[in-house]
Amino acid sequence: MSITGNLKTMELAELLEWLHRGRKTGTLFIDNGEVEKKIYFEKGSIVSSAASDPKEYLGRFLVNHGHIDEITLAQAVEMQQENKMLLGKILVTIGAISEKNLNRMLRTKAEESIYELFTWQEGDFNFVDDELPGYQAVPLSLSNVTALILEGHTRLDEWRRIKDKIPSDKVVPVTVGELAAPANDEVAERVLGLVNDERTIQEIALEAHAGEFEASRALFQQVEKGRIKMIRPRMMGNSEEPADPAPASADSVDARALLKAARKHVAEGKLEQALRYIKATTILEPNNRQLKQSIASTEDMITQRLRNDGVNMTSVPQLDCNIEEVDSSTLSRQAGFMLTRVDGTYDLNGIAKISPMSPLEAQIVIWELKQAGYIKLGKKKKKSSAR
Repeated sequence: MSITGNLKTMELAELLEWLHRGRKTGTLFIDNGEVEKKIYFEKGSIVSSAASDPKEYLGRFLVNHGHIDEITLAQAVEMQQENKMLLGKILVTIGAISEKNLNRMLRTKAEESIYELFTWQEGDFNFVDDELPGYQAVPLSLSNVTALILEGHTRLDEWRRIKDKIPSDKVVPVTVGELAAPANDEVAERVLGLVNDERTIQEIALEAHAGEFEASRALFQQVEKGRIKMIRPRMMGNSEEPADPAPASADSVDARALLKAARKHVAEGKLEQALRYIKATTILEPNNRQLKQSIASTEDMITQRLRNDGVNMTSVPQLDCNIEEVDSSTLSRQAGFMLTRVDGTYDLNGIAKISPMSPLEAQIVIWELKQAGYIKLGKKKKKSSAR
């Protein structure tokens, strides 16, 4: 018996339970207009899944989870084109992954694919009796169907909480504090490593080879800890007037409030946080001429604070510690980069030219290293003229 419908009228959990209890054999097709997924059943047990979304392809999934690298995947795909073997079998044959780990990852991939279905608001489905893939699938245990449904509901609840703060993958995560991924969470590490105050969540997820849920969850954890704010950029155009407000989350983010907070951070000596809030303000309203003047004024406040503490572009940073004894885990990525470039001969202007930071950001990092006692500042020696 076949069944067709839409997830709006028949929930996924109800559909899976019906197929499971009826011990159905066949393929469940679900299409939301962008992605089509297939779930294969044999006597009510889910035996495999497939999807048209490239991030769910087996090779990409194994790369994302650190089991193979891009070069190995490319070699295996080339071999697959020549001999038409299954990709997983090729990877086992060449010793890239053990059969045990492959089977485990195939099960994980199927489970993750189904979990994502619970976040779909709608999608047409069609179950075709007795249609199965023309290859031997790795079966999931019968009890997993019920477990998948329970976990799927848990994911859905979590997704709703995330959406309260991150309503769209078009928003830009802007750092306002030091980011730190949970231990042993490689996906979160990749996602947070791509946050540059310019990329949207959609762009970050694409580059991190992660799904929207995975990327959003990693960023949501940072939002909850006050380390990230979500900004919805105004559309760039010819007009210098700000666009109508478009809140980036349930808690509307106001550009002027961000700039006010930045000025407060400057007064408190929290220069890195101040700069992050300035960046967020710029992203939020890039065409507001009046705001640009206020931003420039706030940046001048930072520059003046740096000068008062002896930091400017002609300062020559010198190590004031044994670099081998420095605990790198206590340093930000920028501070670590800058510390390894300090040799007592180049001024900050020269170091900034080879760093990925803006001149103001580079000065702030040097200021922080000086405050922490890692470096001291000198003046560039004038070259003696020949007589």
